[in-house]
Amino acid sequence: MKKFVVYPFDKIARGLVTFKDILAMELTGVIDFAIHVGEDSGLAMGREKNGIPITSDIESALDGIDVLVVNSMSGPIYNEKYMRMYEELEIEKHVQEMILLAAEKNIEIVCTHDMPTSDLGRWLKEHDIRVKCYSKTKEEMDSYIKEGKQFNIDHKEHRIAVYGTRCCVGKYTVQMHLLRAMKQANMDAAAIISEPIAMLYDQYDADQLRYNVNSDPERYVKYVDSVIRHASHDNHDYLIFSDQQGLTTQYCMQEVGTKLALLKDYEPDSILLVAGYDDDDDIRDCMDLFRIYCDRKKPFAILIPDQIETTYGVYETITPAKIQKRAKEIQDKFGVEHVLLVKDVDQLITKFVE
Repeated sequence: MKKFVVYPFDKIARGLVTFKDILAMELTGVIDFAIHVGEDSGLAMGREKNGIPITSDIESALDGIDVLVVNSMSGPIYNEKYMRMYEELEIEKHVQEMILLAAEKNIEIVCTHDMPTSDLGRWLKEHDIRVKCYSKTKEEMDSYIKEGKQFNIDHKEHRIAVYGTRCCVGKYTVQMHLLRAMKQANMDAAAIISEPIAMLYDQYDADQLRYNVNSDPERYVKYVDSVIRHASHDNHDYLIFSDQQGLTTQYCMQEVGTKLALLKDYEPDSILLVAGYDDDDDIRDCMDLFRIYCDRKKPFAILIPDQIETTYGVYETITPAKIQKRAKEIQDKFGVEHVLLVKDVDQLITKFVE
């Protein structure tokens, strides 16, 4: 099995650490030059020690690995505090040193998204460094879509859909917890992942950003429809699709139209809705969309997080009393039988069999 490290210690890295046991490669470490440096990644997430260090020592981190996975070249651009920190710590310089050393060691360099800036592209070209991205070209997408159309699909698998009232409530976490639990129970399950790391799990890839949903939403819908058809053709017993961002909190018409098209196209047998603590109106809106586009289905379960990100890399743990109160509110207001924590979604797997 290939070994890899990931940079930086961001939301994507936290997910890879959490679900390291179902990755297609072995995760040996996390590189970061600003956040939790020197800590164990499990302890940094408020969990048990896992032996995967967060380090700024690129020499030791890259020793004996096959792949360097880079999630961000410039840091959290949406957070002014961390933008200043990244500038003060000369993060861009450290990232370039990391990439140069990886190239010298003939380590495969993978960027989970396309290169974000023309300046970086020029720098890579100047140093003759090749960075791999999992995106398909338009020609590859067209071929993939054409191939998918040839399959006769009878929808034998049980399709599970994971939607959220907003972003950052735990949709991807629900999907991966469920995938892991099903695999551990020897259930034939596969995931259609809309985050940029599907290939690291050897699962089906439906990332919105790399496939330019805003600039070409029609092609993206056709592409994801083909992903669904390919996954169905592979004869899995269970298929788990997780949406990206919120279902009812979009301001871009392309994304709204895309979400509604895929909501209908996927034809879920079971819907899992991930919700926050003060978004009842959004829950109602989501349930209306399910009623209209999913043959009047209600959510099979509503899931709530036990941690909420308050700022970049900082999480607030919800008290048991608040969790219990919120669960009862949801049951009383929306009549959904199963209301669980995101991390407890594995308790539902026997229900899907019934």
